Amino acid sequence: MLSPGLYLSGLWPPFATAISYLMAYCESYGYQAYIASGFRSSAEQARLYQQGRTPDEVRRRVSKRINVDVVTNAPPGTSAHEFGLAVDVEGRDQSQVVALARSLGFGTVSGDPAHIEWPNWRQLVS
Repeated sequence: MLSPGLYLSGLWPPFATAISYLMAYCESYGYQAYIASGFRSSAEQARLYQQGRTPDEVRRRVSKRINVDVVTNAPPGTSAHEFGLAVDVEGRDQSQVVALARSLGFGTVSGDPAHIEWPNWRQLVS
């Protein structure tokens, strides 16, 4: 079961609908995962981007491997989350959920195994 929690609120409505369909597919396969993150404010994105980086690394926008300490490589203003166009999933079947999302046409980000986004989302916001 892919539990949405509160993370569908704040998403762009067509994306929220698409994620709801993805959740239904996941449920039919018996996948165990949940949405851990959805819409983020710019302030929240800045806080997450700073996590695991020194002030100098933040200033220089240093990219780092996503792990326990580093949550995102997207500086504020560059994340699909800030536009309601991305979710992150976690749980036992995370990789299967992301693979299913990719097969259905969602975008993903290499190096971030939890991330699912609206395909070509930058075209919508530019």
